[in-house]
Amino acid sequence: METILRGGVPDAPPHFELQFLLPKEMFGMDIASIDTDTYGSEAARLDALEAFHREIAIRCVEEFGYAAVTSWYWHPQIDDLRAMKTLKKEVHDRALIFAFSDSGVIWMPFGGKEYEQFAVMMYEHPEELHAQAKRKVAACKELTVRQIDAGVDFIIQNTDFGLNTGPFISPKKFLEYCTPYMAELIEFMHDKKLPVIMHSDGNLNSILDQLHSTGVDGYQSIDPQGMMDIKAVRELYPEWILMGNVNCAMLQEADEAQIRRSVQYCMKYGGIGKRYIFSTSNTIYDGMPPESYRIMLDEYHNCIAATISTQMH
Repeated sequence: METILRGGVPDAPPHFELQFLLPKEMFGMDIASIDTDTYGSEAARLDALEAFHREIAIRCVEEFGYAAVTSWYWHPQIDDLRAMKTLKKEVHDRALIFAFSDSGVIWMPFGGKEYEQFAVMMYEHPEELHAQAKRKVAACKELTVRQIDAGVDFIIQNTDFGLNTGPFISPKKFLEYCTPYMAELIEFMHDKKLPVIMHSDGNLNSILDQLHSTGVDGYQSIDPQGMMDIKAVRELYPEWILMGNVNCAMLQEADEAQIRRSVQYCMKYGGIGKRYIFSTSNTIYDGMPPESYRIMLDEYHNCIAATISTQMH
């Protein structure tokens, strides 16, 4: 993972996921126990919740070989930055630590009403939308400084820009309201020696050149359900860090042959001998059949072993 972030190519692609939400199915760890156990105080309960998630991260490193983990829980009462420092001490040099940055740029609104309000502002009050974008950039810069102080090694810019059919706004509007602000943030983070990998689902083909132009180090998801093909993206940007593209729809269907083919495609074109991080096209989400993830990892290791065998002969 360090080799990739420094601009090199490792012998084999590292692996991690942005989230792992199957602790009960794969580790026998049930978060419901936090709610049913008795604690002396609310602070003690929150400490137990933080420790629960920290153990999940550590087990992902130990059992799945995760090259990077996070302590970012989006829980309003947990100090994520303090938790990150604790996780970094316990993980030590076994994995890198990343943090999410989802507040720095304008991205897809949630729900019809929010979309309507956003569209009205974009066309009738553009100055207000630009002011909002500037506030978001300023807040994200302040957060970035605190994340660095907490020991983060790199950032995942968590910004969904795409629907399955295309970006959430036209490429022309994206160039006005998103690209320059994202470029400003990437420059700020790079000045702080902090690599940045962008996450976005959906079809980004028509804005991919804009996203690449911001200087962002990599792109995660490469969503096959959004018609994103890792082979095509790799051909366009051979030196870009790519992460993902293992089809989550196939993982949900638990079709072993399809899962293995999807892994093989990603490893070939992503891939081995390139700046690639192996992962799903989204996350290991709640409800995914655990066996699907086991098959995915097994084929990942098969691809690496086959490459090593070929090189030896």
